[in-house]
Amino acid sequence: MQMRLFIPREHARVDDLNASLEAVLANNGVSRAIQGDVRLIVEELASNAIEHGDLARVDTEEHELCVDIGIRDHLLTLEFRESGVPFNPLDQPPPDLDADILDRPTGGLGLHLVRQVSEDAHYERVGNYNVLRLTLRIPTEETAP
Repeated sequence: MQMRLFIPREHARVDDLNASLEAVLANNGVSRAIQGDVRLIVEELASNAIEHGDLARVDTEEHELCVDIGIRDHLLTLEFRESGVPFNPLDQPPPDLDADILDRPTGGLGLHLVRQVSEDAHYERVGNYNVLRLTLRIPTEETAP
C-alpha cells in the first residue's frame, strides 16, 4: 500500500491530515497504538514546519507539506516533505530528561518522542525540501508484547 497526502502549511489542516492517515491505517488493519505513533509524528513534524519553516527565506512557489505513507512486510514508512529552510530534526540534541522540569528549556520533547517511536530515521535536503523518512515496525502476533 502506498499513498501521498498534501496539505497547505496551516495548523488547521494538520487535523485533516491526521484524520486521513488514521482512516488509511485503520483500513489496512494497523493497530490503534501505531496509529497513535503516526499521529504524534505528524503533529510534531507538521507543527514544527509551520512554526519554524521561515518561508520568506525559501525559493519555492509552493509552500506545502507532503506525507507519503507505505506499508510493506510489517513495516510502515512515512516520508515527510516540507518546503522550509534546511532543518535536520535528527541533529537536535536529546532533552536532558534527568534535569529538573523548571531547569529544562522549552521544546525538544516532541522530536525526542518521534525518534523513540521510529525504528529508523533518515533526513536529507532535496532541492528546496526537507525530507525526513521514518520507519515503524507493525507488530505481528509473534512480535506483539
